[in-house]
Amino acid sequence: MPRPATRRRVLAAAIAGVALLGACTGNADDGADGTAGSGASATPAVAPDAASTTSTGVVTAAAAAALDASATGGAARAKAFTGAALQSANAYAKTLPGRTAAEKAEAELATTGVKVLAVSRAGDTPQQILAQTTLKKTGAAVLVLLVGDAGTFKVAAVTPMLPDARLDALDPTSDGSAAVADAKGLVATPDDVMAAFAALVRFPTPTTSKLLAADPLSEQLRASATAQSKALNNQGAFTQEHQPKGVLGGLRLKDGAGAIVFAHLVRSDAIAMRTPVKLTPAKDLTLLTGIKTITTEANLTSNEIIAFVIPASGQARVVAASDQLVAGSGR
Repeated sequence: MPRPATRRRVLAAAIAGVALLGACTGNADDGADGTAGSGASATPAVAPDAASTTSTGVVTAAAAAALDASATGGAARAKAFTGAALQSANAYAKTLPGRTAAEKAEAELATTGVKVLAVSRAGDTPQQILAQTTLKKTGAAVLVLLVGDAGTFKVAAVTPMLPDARLDALDPTSDGSAAVADAKGLVATPDDVMAAFAALVRFPTPTTSKLLAADPLSEQLRASATAQSKALNNQGAFTQEHQPKGVLGGLRLKDGAGAIVFAHLVRSDAIAMRTPVKLTPAKDLTLLTGIKTITTEANLTSNEIIAFVIPASGQARVVAASDQLVAGSGR
């Protein structure tokens, strides 16, 4: 299961002590359950009761499939996840045989108390349900985006909320929430926000942006990249790129206040040593690829799924995120 957006230490022996993003403490706004509508006449794509039942069922199936290392686990994940979320879930599942019970527990989703925050409107495609659950161990809030067609939904994003993050209210589920569409009325398009974020956390040549508010994820990504570079002690070079891949889904907030958008980016971490040095890769890389030693270079690919709130005015902000190593090479 994709974990909170913690930085994975590429070279455990060489890069000790790189900080991890702390437990998520954010939560959705108490008004986001749809108790006060916008006044617009609309019809939800899925009735509120059906959305609740569907969300609980899909989250339960996804939570079980994510921790299923058996021969049938892949088929179960294909039924529960889609797109980048499916790729991430399959990559995580590949590492399960080498993980401790405590490590598995850190990423386990709660399957009780799943709350529907918003439902897309009839006629908008794909159909979407935005739900909230928690991490079973810590109780930290997790946003889960479900997308579907003809009433069949799969998980497109699982994103633990960042510390102190807040999601503004959405329209009531009895009305449905409008699609982001062409982003009219937003301070920026989702593509612009993704590009600004990617430039902001690029290493070693970031580009600042007034479009995005400061957030702990960006700060932690920059700090971790700097630490990894310094750990090489001028014996090699470390670079990190974040490539926007597209929007996974999103819905408008209540009263035209903006939108929440789930974006997929791919992070590429690269290390090139000037002279051969024997290094021990992080556990995640070894479990995923079987690589046990790196001497000259390493390349890691991770899915980043990020939930942005893009307001009608002011700065866009990151409210939730997860990342998962999905591929790697080294020699």
